[in-house]
Amino acid sequence: MSRTRIAVAIATFGCLAATGACRQDPEVAKREYMRSGDQYAAQRKYREAVIQYRNAVQRDSMFGAARLKLAEAYEHLGDVNNARAEYARAADLLPGNPDVQVRTASYLLLARQFEDAEARADKALAVAPNNVEAQIVKGNALAGLKDLDAAVAEIEGAIRENPDRGASYGNLGALELARGHRDQAEAAFKKAIETAPTSVRARLALANFYWSTGNLPAAERELKAAVPIDPKDIAANRALAVFYFVTNRASDAEPYLKTVADVSKQAGDRFVLADYYASTGRSGEAKALLQELATDAQGFAAATVRLSAIAARAGDTAGAHKLIDQVLQKRPRNVEALVASATLFLEDKNYDQALVSAEEAVRTDPRSVSAQFALAKVHGARQDWDAAVAGFGEVLRLDRRVNAARVELARLSLVKGKPDDAIQFAQEALAAQPGLAEANMILARAMLTKGDSERAAPFVSQLAKDAPKSASGRTELGQLYALKGDSKSARSAFEQALAMDSTNIGALAGLLALDVQAKNPAAARARIDARLSTNQNDPRLLLLAARLSTALGDTNATERWLRRVIELDPSQLEAYTLLGKFYASQRRLDEARAEFEKVAQQRPKSSTARTVVGMILQMQNRPAEAQVSYEKALSMDPKAAVAANNLAWIYAESGGNLDVALGLAQTAKSPCVRD
Repeated sequence: MSRTRIAVAIATFGCLAATGACRQDPEVAKREYMRSGDQYAAQRKYREAVIQYRNAVQRDSMFGAARLKLAEAYEHLGDVNNARAEYARAADLLPGNPDVQVRTASYLLLARQFEDAEARADKALAVAPNNVEAQIVKGNALAGLKDLDAAVAEIEGAIRENPDRGASYGNLGALELARGHRDQAEAAFKKAIETAPTSVRARLALANFYWSTGNLPAAERELKAAVPIDPKDIAANRALAVFYFVTNRASDAEPYLKTVADVSKQAGDRFVLADYYASTGRSGEAKALLQELATDAQGFAAATVRLSAIAARAGDTAGAHKLIDQVLQKRPRNVEALVASATLFLEDKNYDQALVSAEEAVRTDPRSVSAQFALAKVHGARQDWDAAVAGFGEVLRLDRRVNAARVELARLSLVKGKPDDAIQFAQEALAAQPGLAEANMILARAMLTKGDSERAAPFVSQLAKDAPKSASGRTELGQLYALKGDSKSARSAFEQALAMDSTNIGALAGLLALDVQAKNPAAARARIDARLSTNQNDPRLLLLAARLSTALGDTNATERWLRRVIELDPSQLEAYTLLGKFYASQRRLDEARAEFEKVAQQRPKSSTARTVVGMILQMQNRPAEAQVSYEKALSMDPKAAVAANNLAWIYAESGGNLDVALGLAQTAKSPCVRD
């Protein structure tokens, strides 16, 4: 018999045995059920208490005290919906109890039922005009705000879970203004402080209001006024620390983070402090705290993963891998460790192992944002664009706050030659985080790709301001100037980037393109030869040399460099693709097909590689084999347009099923198919 059924049986038997008259006297029965529920609640047996309180209200639906106890029991169980419903019933039955009205209003706020919350707060104030909590709830209802504790917890969650932490700090989405009754809301919050000038809670509520309305100086003032009232108040210290994080003043957060960690003694708060030390370059203090946390069984995994990240940042890749292996040996399904493993392998360019770790993380917890983000990043590194797009889309489905996913989707849209999609995602990213340099850059490039230099101009100017000392920023600026046709400014930006970082491949590629455009192949060859003389083992540099050789018509060098890239980095799919295209242009079709077969093997879910293999087989007059390849492509992507079109022709010419051929032709013509 289950625990719940036992409780029901005991409760029923107890009633019959103890009273002997439950059915005859409902008043006695409801009191007995109430007493029994109180006993269970005192023992923290809240499920059993719920049963008894429900028995009580079944005997008397107007029993307000039992409704209140039932609401509290649901609250202890974390059953928000039932707690909210029972608090509302209790508040109706106990109109003279201001605390019940306030508690009900708080639940209505969480449900975003602002007008109902305001009405409940007014009922409380009618009974107790100086009730501080009622004033605070009324202010929150008028402004449509979350309670500051809930808002801070949400931002902390974003900082902890969002792979792009900088974006999380800059995103104040957790504090939103919904109704716009600012004057009345501010008056309510100030009234609460006037009523209780030493109330930390009242100060935090007013700070919450100012923060959400964008009045950051006033929010900081109220937060700083709250802390001296009770220097050890965890909520006040935590709120001020988070405020400094999201306003890019992390150095000011330290004393408040330390207070929270010292007072709460909770591992979670000590991890926040360790993360703060690590993010501000104080790795020694971070390591000392994390090593202490790692000695505890519950903190071992999280602390060791963080120690691995510190080792990786210090260049100790082997040490970082060793620490992650220690975690996975003890806890092979630890998602945080699997994500860290994928990240390390990704940085090592070991994309196969990165994929294994990321996929295992997602299998372990499909709802983990960090796992889905890591898997999408791995797909992008493997140049599996469709899988990467799907992955970042899943990240946003799970958590709309992860703005880094929008930026990645914008970038991938450019790679796939879809500037309109890139513009849409970049604009969404900027709406979530105004002034984001990466989004501005992608937006400008997408507009220039479409030939709209006039709309791109302000974004180019903003990029120049955002990245005065960044090599990557100057590189992107150079590319934008090049797209705009301003060769002089582009060359200057690329040269500045190389002066900041001599290994910047993007800047070198930009200068080579400008040399070729200026019909100065000698300068381009001299430039790439100078780099190759110091490093012939960088696949990125060799790939660039191959592209230049192709542009200059040096077929021998093209093949040599691409072969060298594949030898150094067998996972470099772009090299296989370029080599396959090169062989096809040389009519060396067997060799071309072999290269694209390798791409298909490394990217088994890609319809593109199978489609290209089919096209080469058709060129070799091998329609039966081409048909098989196209069918495989369509099994992976039923909307693959080229494969559908070519397969339709094969069916039609071979006298196959003409209805199927017609259907394939219609698929190829559909505006929804993939290019």
